[in-house]
Amino acid sequence: MAVYKPGTRVRRGGNWETVSHITLRRNDLSVYLVGVAEPVDPVELELEPTIFTTRRVPEPH
Repeated sequence: MAVYKPGTRVRRGGNWETVSHITLRRNDLSVYLVGVAEPVDPVELELEPTIFTTRRVPEPH
């Protein structure tokens, strides 16, 4: 399941946008994007790729 939270970058229709906030009403998830007044169905969104590794990687200084 995708994790949406404020500040998350998502792709919608080929454009990258930022999540403003989300609402959950009666088991219906609505995602609001910065600058868009209407909620967006999460099915229309792709999450920005994340990096996952099973090896320890030193923090850059």
